[in-house]
Amino acid sequence: MIEDYFGKGNKSTASIIPKPSYYKGPKNEPLKNMTVGNLVDEAAEKYPNREAIVSVHQNRKITFSDLKHEVDELAAGLLEIGMKPGDRLCLMGSNSLEWEITLLASIKAGIIAVNINPLYMKNELHHCLSKVDAKMLIALEFHPNQNYYELLKNIVPEIAQQPHGKPVTTRHLPNLEFVVMNTEKNLPGVIKYWDVCQSGTIKSTSYLKKINRELNPQAICNIQFTSGTTGAPKGACLTHSNIVNNSYFYCKRMMLTEKEHRILLQVPFFHTFGTVVGIMASLNSGSTLVLPAFGYKPIESAKAIFTEKCTILYGTPTMYIDLINASKELLDQGHTFTTPEIGLCAGALCSPSLFKQIKTTFNLKRIASIYGMTEASPIVFLSNVDESEHKSLTTIGQVLDHSEAKVVDKNGVTVPMGRPGEVWFKGYNVMPGYWNDEEMTKKAIDDDGWLKSGDILIMSEDGYGVVTGRIKDIIIRGGENIQPQAIEYFLESHPEIIQAQVCTENQNFIFNNFVVLVKGIWNTRSETW
Repeated sequence: MIEDYFGKGNKSTASIIPKPSYYKGPKNEPLKNMTVGNLVDEAAEKYPNREAIVSVHQNRKITFSDLKHEVDELAAGLLEIGMKPGDRLCLMGSNSLEWEITLLASIKAGIIAVNINPLYMKNELHHCLSKVDAKMLIALEFHPNQNYYELLKNIVPEIAQQPHGKPVTTRHLPNLEFVVMNTEKNLPGVIKYWDVCQSGTIKSTSYLKKINRELNPQAICNIQFTSGTTGAPKGACLTHSNIVNNSYFYCKRMMLTEKEHRILLQVPFFHTFGTVVGIMASLNSGSTLVLPAFGYKPIESAKAIFTEKCTILYGTPTMYIDLINASKELLDQGHTFTTPEIGLCAGALCSPSLFKQIKTTFNLKRIASIYGMTEASPIVFLSNVDESEHKSLTTIGQVLDHSEAKVVDKNGVTVPMGRPGEVWFKGYNVMPGYWNDEEMTKKAIDDDGWLKSGDILIMSEDGYGVVTGRIKDIIIRGGENIQPQAIEYFLESHPEIIQAQVCTENQNFIFNNFVVLVKGIWNTRSETW
């Protein structure tokens, strides 16, 4: 893959000193100096009657104008019951209309929204609530198998003795004052979500307007927990400027404002893919977000492409593999994909062979890659609309506007163009740091503001990149560095293998290969090794 794009080199130019592996994205347009609340208001003004969200599993739709109304209503309610700018509100739940409204309402009120993985169990949830000194937890349930109340009782058992509809007091989490759930039950220690929505007064509404006039775009508005490879989850702090601008320049490069788009959003809201590339990009471009199911259900996603006439598909490589298989069942029934135009892949590296399958299955005009990390808000590299198909298939795109990237060796020295090394990022999109964790922040960001990714990348002179793997995953054998990704791409070139994964165990070159075969294909003992 690397040689496909960069070539094998030319001996006649070997004596020419290569440029340093550094690239600065374009600055044809200044950064936006606005908050997320401003963005909500702007979207309602530009696209009042356009659908903002279509939640298929809830059978509900909402326009940008109505979205602003509900966001303002909840924001005023949060302020009325006692939340203040700078307080932390933890938000836990699967994709839903209420999840987006809650995120935007809390941020618009100056509250810091803390995204919580809905699959977190007792220890992880307790860590997150404690780490950020959460004042409020909003838990949204939309499935009978979910029981966040029982989960919370395992963390703070005394909640069961607290009065319904009132603030809570707990010695396990002394800063936690409010537990809010979308329930009709009068649960001890819990305030009903709809009661908060209706709590706003003229006074709190006026206070909300004042906050929006005075809120600094450089203020932290969102905390995203990222586990990395070791230790407990770390809270990456993102500002209004981080996520408003990152989503704006994503929309600009993808040309999303050129027409009305309907985005199939399979990825979770709690991740930066869903928060920034989903919600914030929707507000920036007037695109409709289509939520196909309560959780990730490939067959429901495939159906939603047809029923909601989706033009853009979002997903990770594994999601696309499942979506391809689910879609084949519909295609066999005589359905044809006619509306999808763009397939966007992020969250993990996607092989060229899988990209080709995605494009063919859904009759896409083009495919695009996003590369970055939560701590970079998250996009640093993004495909261009007018790039060649070859670049789309073999690279992660080009450095985004107002961002910088460089590739360094183990000593932090910039390597020549075309040489592998760790990629570092710099720019408006780099987080200010991890919440209440100065030590980990210093490890992640150097004194000059460069964010270390831990990924190995090769960059070309035009700012395109190819990620070859993670530093920690390198296999050393016979003095040679071997990337698991190279083995995976080789295996995936086989027509009967749709996905491969190489799991390294240690530097003694002990590893396992796992492959997912094309549906209907079976391996034999003679084919295993």
